[in-house]
Parts: sequence; C-alpha cells; structure tokens
Amino acid sequence: MIRLFINHAYMSMQNRMIVKSASGQNTYLIVGKWGRAKDALSLYSMSGDRLVEAKQTLLSLFPKFDFYIEDQKKATVKKIPGIQGLKKPYYVVSQLNWIITGDFVEQKYVVRSASGVIMRLEKNYSFQGDFYALTIEKEEYAPLCCVLAVIIDHYSAKRDTPWKQYKKEKYSLGFMHPFTFLK
Repeated sequence: MIRLFINHAYMSMQNRMIVKSASGQNTYLIVGKWGRAKDALSLYSMSGDRLVEAKQTLLSLFPKFDFYIEDQKKATVKKIPGIQGLKKPYYVVSQLNWIITGDFVEQKYVVRSASGVIMRLEKNYSFQGDFYALTIEKEEYAPLCCVLAVIIDHYSAKRDTPWKQYKKEKYSLGFMHPFTFLK
C-alpha cells in the first residue's frame, strides 16, 4: 500500500502539481490543463519520464478522457449521471473495469474493481493548506490514480471559482501569508 498527497491549491489553479509521498519526498509531477476539448494532463516521474497522459476527448457536463501509457491507449474515463441525476454521479474507467463512487460534497471517493478497492481519495485540511490524501493498494496503480484524482477534483461540487480564490487572496498584509476568511 502507498500513501500520496497532492496540494489542493495547485489543483484548482491548473498549475504544476507535485505529488508527495508520506515521508514528504517529491514523487511525481503533474503538468497540463483540462477543461477544454483536446487538453491534456501529463504525469512525470521526478527523473523526467512521462508515465501517464490523459487527453480530454469530450467536453460536456459529463466529460470523457483517454488515458495513455507509453503512447498506447490504456483506458477511457467517463463521468456518468447517477440515478438521482446530477446529485450522485460516478465515473467509469473502461478497459480496466474500475468504478469511482463517493461523496462529491464531502470530497471522499473510492475507486473499485471487481477484485476490491484500488484507491481511497479524500480531502483533508491542515495549517499548511488543503490537500488530497490518496491511499493506493498497489504501487503500480499510483501514476494512473494521481491523474484520476486531479480529474475528479476538477468536477467536484465544492470547488472554489477563480473569483472566490481571488477574494481569498486579496486579504493580505504583504509581509505575511494571505489571510483566508471562511464563510
């Protein structure tokens, strides 16, 4: 089992994201953007090797991404409306037969296959900022799960809009870190 962490502030800004291990070491680098057709996210090892690339193929309320490993298409991820419509959507990772369910308000998700749990993903809060904690059962799934976490976060219910982020950042004394005022 492996435990990884992704800082939420960088996920929201579509910036470079560094995935850290439980010991605090930099493990992966995620670069790219999403939200438009033909956009792509790439995950690199810290030595510079591209491990996974996710290309957005369908831009809609229920998007679709193709995952490539070593330039070969390995999976397709689609968001599916739930039984209650937009309240309980889920994701399907075809070719791997994974399903991603969870609470999109509380931001806690589980990736499952027929053989059991692949990953647990949950948002945590600390004095250093908000971050996602990924608990992955097999280390070989880690690169794919990191990119899945970024995509799931982008379409979660409680994401701050750029305007809300700007309002949080404008309360600053200049010589200190910005103050954030919560609701």
